[in-house]
Amino acid sequence: MVGKVIEYCATHRVMVFIFTAFIVVGSVVAVRSVPLDAIPDLSDPQVIIFTEWMGRSPDLIEDQVTYPIVSSLLAAPRVQAVRGQSMFGMSFIYVIFQEGTDLYWARSRVLEYMNTIRSRLPQGANPVLGPDATSVGWVFQYALVDKTGRHDLAELRTFQDFHLRYALASVPGVAEVASIGGYQRQYQVEVDPARLHAYGLSLANVTSAIRRSNADVGGRVIEMSGREYFVRGRGYVKSLDDLRQIALGADRRTGTPIRVADVGKVSFGPDIRRGVSELDGEGEAVGGTVVMRYGENALHVIERVKEKLKELYPSFPPGVEVRIVYDRSGLIHRAIETLRHTLFEEGLAVSAIIFIFLLHLRSTLVPVLSLPVAVGLAFVPMYFLRINSNIMSLGGIAIAIGAMVDAAIVLVENAHKHLESAPPGANRQKVLIEAAKEVGPPIFFALLIVTVAFLPIFALNGQAGRLFKPLAYTKTFCMAFAALVSITLAPALMSLFIRGRIRHEKDHPVSRVMIAIYRPFAWVALKNPKTTIAIGFAAVLSAVPMAMRLGQEFMPMLNEGDMLYMPTTFPNISIEEAKRSLQVQDRLIRNFPEVERVFGKAGRSETPTDPAPLSMVETVVKLRPRERWRMIETERWYSRWAPDGLKPVLRPLWPDRRRITWEELTAELNRTMQIPGWTNAWTMPIKTRIDMLSTGIRTPIGVKIFGASLDTIERIGMDLERAVSRVPHTRSVYADRSTGGFYLDIIPDRAALARYGLTLGEVQDVVEAAVGGQPIEVTVEGRNRFTINVRYPSELRQDVERLRHVLVPLRMGGGAAASASGMGGGVSAVPAASPVRFASAGMSDVGPDLLAQAMGGAGGKGGGSMGSGTASMGGAKGSGMSGSSGAGNLLPPAGAPETGTGIWDQTGGPHVPLGQVADIRVTTGPPMIRDEAGMLVGYVYVDMDAAKRDIGGYVDDAKKEVAKEVRLPSGYFLKWTGQYELLQQMQARMRILVPLTLVIVLILLYMNFGNLTQSLIVLISVPFALVGSVWLMALLHYNLSTAVWVGIIALVGLAAQTGVVMIVYCDSAYHKRKREGRIRDLDDIIEATLEGSVQRVRPKLMTVVTTMIGLVPLLWAQGSGADVMKRVAAPMVGGLVTSTFLTLEIIPVIYTYWRYAQLKREQKARRIAS
Repeated sequence: MVGKVIEYCATHRVMVFIFTAFIVVGSVVAVRSVPLDAIPDLSDPQVIIFTEWMGRSPDLIEDQVTYPIVSSLLAAPRVQAVRGQSMFGMSFIYVIFQEGTDLYWARSRVLEYMNTIRSRLPQGANPVLGPDATSVGWVFQYALVDKTGRHDLAELRTFQDFHLRYALASVPGVAEVASIGGYQRQYQVEVDPARLHAYGLSLANVTSAIRRSNADVGGRVIEMSGREYFVRGRGYVKSLDDLRQIALGADRRTGTPIRVADVGKVSFGPDIRRGVSELDGEGEAVGGTVVMRYGENALHVIERVKEKLKELYPSFPPGVEVRIVYDRSGLIHRAIETLRHTLFEEGLAVSAIIFIFLLHLRSTLVPVLSLPVAVGLAFVPMYFLRINSNIMSLGGIAIAIGAMVDAAIVLVENAHKHLESAPPGANRQKVLIEAAKEVGPPIFFALLIVTVAFLPIFALNGQAGRLFKPLAYTKTFCMAFAALVSITLAPALMSLFIRGRIRHEKDHPVSRVMIAIYRPFAWVALKNPKTTIAIGFAAVLSAVPMAMRLGQEFMPMLNEGDMLYMPTTFPNISIEEAKRSLQVQDRLIRNFPEVERVFGKAGRSETPTDPAPLSMVETVVKLRPRERWRMIETERWYSRWAPDGLKPVLRPLWPDRRRITWEELTAELNRTMQIPGWTNAWTMPIKTRIDMLSTGIRTPIGVKIFGASLDTIERIGMDLERAVSRVPHTRSVYADRSTGGFYLDIIPDRAALARYGLTLGEVQDVVEAAVGGQPIEVTVEGRNRFTINVRYPSELRQDVERLRHVLVPLRMGGGAAASASGMGGGVSAVPAASPVRFASAGMSDVGPDLLAQAMGGAGGKGGGSMGSGTASMGGAKGSGMSGSSGAGNLLPPAGAPETGTGIWDQTGGPHVPLGQVADIRVTTGPPMIRDEAGMLVGYVYVDMDAAKRDIGGYVDDAKKEVAKEVRLPSGYFLKWTGQYELLQQMQARMRILVPLTLVIVLILLYMNFGNLTQSLIVLISVPFALVGSVWLMALLHYNLSTAVWVGIIALVGLAAQTGVVMIVYCDSAYHKRKREGRIRDLDDIIEATLEGSVQRVRPKLMTVVTTMIGLVPLLWAQGSGADVMKRVAAPMVGGLVTSTFLTLEIIPVIYTYWRYAQLKREQKARRIAS
């Protein structure tokens, strides 16, 4: 079949060229249409459920929100893991689905389950799904800067939240734009409880009045003079004065209106915030993060966002500009450029090698022109399968280029051989077709072996599978199309280009040198089989101790070109202290000459994809181009003794100055950033996002502590912290303080509540509304939206003692309880009540300040005047409200009647100090609660120096330390995670895939040869290839990683191909001599083997050298993604060297003596038969 295809294409080359032209056009379209990205999306299929219930403590969030949702979703279909995280006012739940689950199917299943869960959640807790984005969705970050000083942080945040954010969210491919930093403006009404008491009002009256004074309504339409008029009732709050003038009621005796300004202070202030950002150590900044939608083209999304920013720039406030602090497109372009440059070098090197071996320019064009056609064809299925062009998919092309031309090389070389021996006047076309048909089928099958041998890579799962499947796809496509082109386009090109004088092999300088070198070695090996096999066996054994010393890691660090600095401090740091520390850190980092920009973030951005607490900092360090890094001195062999006059002569060959390396820069930064109270971690932006959302761990190694008690989990974590910190090459260890947060507990005394006729809810309403404060309304000011918050003044909440004096309203005799919840109540004048008295019990606990508050500025004896008293709220002297209507007026309006009994004669209801009915104490508790699969869990983060130690060996040593020093109670267990967990998953998978690859290759070899012995002889090349792999990896100090194992699996196919070519030529020479009757004894078989191996050494070495030279540029590649591709190429290059050498020596020996054993059996059978 293959021979007929070759013959048809060689005789119908015009049709082949026309068809190829159409294919080339389609390939060009596919190349331009395939989207670009830096790396494949490594994220697990996951859905984020975010619930905001602001003001609630982490334990309350955990008990009432997180745990009910987590426990319900554990039984959802295709769910692999459910992780919960409860922090102040927020719940984050990550539902991770099995690999291959469609993201939108997963989101719909979660929504179904959430519909049944909502009824079990508390009022006010509304869970929502996070954006349809993945962990690599943070593609673009920016900061807003105003150098003119005309706009404060609140104005910049308002512009970001209500103008810029929505404009950028409209860009196609953007899932959301998350804001960070600055201040969210808020109308704040700080109500004085003494004023409320004096006027007989409650907090509920204030909140209700504000709610009913902030709305626009519609009155349908009216017709006047033949026209239609829309009727509007305008009432939105537009300013502070609008809020101050809201009426709460009127004094019954005087009719004087009581306004909000009369009972409290109205001002602008910042809303509560859980995140802060800083730029370049210059101070707080407002920023935004563009989150890309799942499945979108990152490069196109970023380009569209930049275009949108240019379009919006004229509408920016004067002096405001955007500074880009993180841009994924730079990484994408660097990564793609690295591979493009490498592909160009590979193509050039392969073309040069082919020409050197053939010394015939026209013949060289056959494989050189076939190569781009096969590569272009590979992009067509990439386009339809939606595989991006990234460092892995292009890397698959890079490692395949050398092997792709093997078939064309063998075809051309065999054509040369036939033309050399063709009689004068022979039909050149017929000779070429016969030559191609002779070696076409076996070499086509050899390429299929290389292709199929790589198929087990598709069985990789998890991050390893998502990372290397694009590489496996493109390599498989390339090899498959190369095999197809070798029997279609290559024969047509041969008939067109192979003409003119063909140099005889004995006249070929390269062939003569190779044969002269190889023949003596081959003859000695064939004459001394035991010694030859012993040498090969010794070579294999020499690799064993080196293989045992190789370290283990999941993946080498993917250098993204930017750094992410992630220090952690102890919990309960205030936002102001976090801001101060963040500025110090950024300023220190910015002083490094390699650093271009620093954008730090403490806490979280306004997005469900960011669960960071205030104690965790994420600082994006944007580095300058590598050529602008510092030059540092390095010692050379001549540095100490050479005179100054000689050094300039030696420096061009052995430079004594070089650029500082990434590892050295990281170490120097780490030494500089040794700040007390902070634990450092240095990583990469994309990698960290992936690890955090897939494993929950942001460092290369982590330990999860599962158990039932947070106290015990924290104790175990502290023990782990001490034990692991002693392991060599540990940079930092930090255990989550599961109970290290500070709480101010207000615990109602139920007996006291009963004495005063209060319910627990009434006291908690005071704690929630008056102490904590509640956003009760939202103003509408054009596109802007600001909340209105009502609560007690800050001076009444500054310490425990003042909190004890907060007034709790009692129920008036025979009436309903006065609510302090802020959720209801009226605004009418409060009816008169009987004289008010504090509860007699515990009267000694009521301090003079509280009495002054309750008496509205009157003297402690109750005889002062409310209109002209000298003691008022805050201690200021004055005359009540005379001449003042602004915020801060805490006295009753002028004209209030004077009575001899002061506050006791006012109409306010009875109140009791909070300290009389509740115990207020400072305690410790969880600053954040994590759970997985419904169990409580604590995290320990371990950052190690990966340049000096492999992860596998490090964790083995750490486990020994932990086993010696940490004792786990019953019911508690540890799980080592992070990159180590991924490493274990990869190793378990490789234990299956490597043997599977060998079995597949053996089956294919048997299908080709139809003989098990020959198949096993070819398979012998595999252990010989592994020898070189181990040697080169040990020399380069590479660890065994997923990338290395992928290279080894690829090497199996290449080694088998080398063996197939050797066996094919040896078989050809053997059967030719046998047909001629020249195989009679061992010497005849040796001569046949020498002819098949030595005389055809040129095509064998051509295929090996082109494959190897095609991989060598990957070894010296620099830039983003190069570290991964180096690990793939290294075992292939090293393995091809030893595989070729040992194959040329040992396979001929084994083949010869196998044929000799066959010959003896045949001779014996003939003697018996005769």
